[in-house]
Amino acid sequence: MDVTFRRSAPRRFDLVVGADGMHSTVRRLVFGPERQFASDLGLYGATVPLEPDAIEDPTEMTMLTVPNRMLVLHPSRTTPLAIFTFRAAQPAPHDRKNIALHKQTVADAYADVRWRAPELVAAFLDHPAPFFDPLTTVRVPSWSRGRVALLGDAAAATALLGDGSSMAMAGAYALADELAAHPGDHARAFAAYESRLRREVGPRQRRVGLLSRLMVPRTRPGLAVRNAVGRAVVRTNRIASREAANR
Repeated sequence: MDVTFRRSAPRRFDLVVGADGMHSTVRRLVFGPERQFASDLGLYGATVPLEPDAIEDPTEMTMLTVPNRMLVLHPSRTTPLAIFTFRAAQPAPHDRKNIALHKQTVADAYADVRWRAPELVAAFLDHPAPFFDPLTTVRVPSWSRGRVALLGDAAAATALLGDGSSMAMAGAYALADELAAHPGDHARAFAAYESRLRREVGPRQRRVGLLSRLMVPRTRPGLAVRNAVGRAVVRTNRIASREAANR
């Protein structure tokens, strides 16, 4: 593969792996425009880093949900995050470079939300480059073409589930394993890697629509159902843990 770079001299490689995220440039150049593979979930996601003292307990995640909007305080050992997940009343054409529009969209979406929302929105507005993106899934019919393969969100993003990094690392391990198992035959290695990972990614992508409706319900009755499901899951997990401990 002959590869040209924006800031470096051209080079030749045996293989090229596109591990450059949901808006992958490698995928666009080799497989086609993003619109062929991305599906909008109807939600936006935005995050902003906070000061370490913004949360009291660094091991506990706190979540507030009202119809069409969720706000999460996510702990970290170093930099906690405020996470905004919401449906906009009037979705605007997305411009990834228009930070002013991103900030205004978040401010409008949470204008009537109380709790710590005003403080966290202010942190988002004050940050020079907060994260903002429509939540989408990426489905590519084949993860390889010739000597190019896709990895992680570039191949199969499942926004909302929060496990993109984990799946990318699992994919990198599987790809390296299959390349080692098929020396000199990248086509077989790519096919085996894709077969392994699709078994993990497929179920996640099939349920992402249902999860988006459960996580960010549109109505208060929907929110009540979501909370009841959450409590049932917690009870089931506690019972399973007790049974395992008593064996």
